[in-house]
Amino acid sequence: MCNYVAWSRDIDRAQDFRLVGGGRAYGRPQNFGGAFPRLWRNDGAGRFTDTSADAAIRVRNAATGVPVGKSLGLAFDDLDGDGALDVVVANDTVQNFLFRNSGDGVFEEVGNLAGVAYDVEGKARGAMGIDIARFRNDDEIGIVIGNFSNEMNALYVSQGSQMQFKDDAVSNGLGPETRQELTFGVLFADIDLDGRLDILAANGHLEEDINKVQKTQFYEQSPELFWNCGAGEATEFRPAPAELVGSDFHRPLVGRGVAAADIDGDGDSDLILTASGSGARLLRNDQASGHHWVRVRLAGAGANPDAIGALVTVKTAAGVEARRVSPTRSYQSQCELPVTIGLGMAGGPVDVRVDWPDGSTSDHPGLAVDTLHTLEPAATAAR
Repeated sequence: MCNYVAWSRDIDRAQDFRLVGGGRAYGRPQNFGGAFPRLWRNDGAGRFTDTSADAAIRVRNAATGVPVGKSLGLAFDDLDGDGALDVVVANDTVQNFLFRNSGDGVFEEVGNLAGVAYDVEGKARGAMGIDIARFRNDDEIGIVIGNFSNEMNALYVSQGSQMQFKDDAVSNGLGPETRQELTFGVLFADIDLDGRLDILAANGHLEEDINKVQKTQFYEQSPELFWNCGAGEATEFRPAPAELVGSDFHRPLVGRGVAAADIDGDGDSDLILTASGSGARLLRNDQASGHHWVRVRLAGAGANPDAIGALVTVKTAAGVEARRVSPTRSYQSQCELPVTIGLGMAGGPVDVRVDWPDGSTSDHPGLAVDTLHTLEPAATAAR
C-alpha cells in the first residue's frame, strides 16, 4: 500500500498556495513531508498484520530520518528472474523506488543502483502512473512511467540479465512526444493485435486555470496512443493520429486512469478512461486489421485462485510474447485478469507456457486462435 504525503488542512491553508497572478492552487509536493508505504501480510480469516518495518520498505532520508516516498503508482514484476515479484514505485518529485524481493519477506530498495530512480540528468520527476511489460518480445523488460507536464514520460529498459535499467524514452520516440502533456495513467496494451505492445496515456492537468499562466498548457488534454511499429532494439513508438484512433478517443478530458478489458468479447482490448470532474469514457476497439489473437484466463489453486503473478508465454512470428497476470497497472485503475496476445496474420494453433506463482510450469500445446482459453495447472507440472 503506497501513500502520498503528510497532508493536513492546517498545513495547506497556512501556505496559501496560488497560481502566479491567479487564485488558489494545489500545493507543490515539495512543500509537504513524505509518507511510508505499508506492507500488510494476510494472516487468513480476514486479518492482516503490518510487516512494513520487518520488510524494510520504510525508506528514510539519510540526513533527517523523515519518510522519502511520495507515491502515486506501483507495479509488480520479477525483474531479476529469481521467481519472486519485485516492486517498482512511482514517486512524485522524489526518487522512484525499486524494492528487490529477497523471497523471504524482506526487500532491498535499489532504485538508484538499478537506474530507475531519476531521469538521465539525475533529477526526480513528478511521477504518477506506471506499467511493466516485455514490450520487445524478448527478455528485456520495460517500465513506463507517466510524468508531470514539461517532463518526458520515462521508459526504463533492462540491460541484459542484471537488474539494471536505462531510460530509452528518447531513442524509442516516446519521450519528445510526451513532454508537454501531464500524464497520469500509462498502460502497455496490444491495441491492433499485431504482436507488439503499444503504450496508452491518459492526460490532464491539475489546475483548471493553468492556461491563464501557461499558454501551452490546458486543463483538458487528449489521451494518446503510441503505436509500437518495430521489434527488438529497433522498437519505435509513434503517436497514432486522431483520424486513426477516432474523435471519441482523441477528445480532450481531464484524464486520470486508463484500463483495458475485452468488454464486448471480440478479442481485442477495449479501453476505459476515467477523468476528474466528468464521467468515465468507455472506448470500444473496433480495429479491423484481420489480425488473430489468443486470450488466456488462468484458474489457479488455493489462496491464489486467479493466479496473480503468473507469466503466460507464447512463441509467435513476432517473437516470444509474455504477459504477466497483474491487475495492478496504470494509475488508480485495475485491468482485467485474462491476458490478450496478438498474433498478427498468423492463424495456426499456438503453444502456450505458463509459469505459475508457486514456481511450477505447465505447457498447453496446440491451442486454437481467436478464442478465450481457461487454463489450469497441469497435474504433472514441472517445478
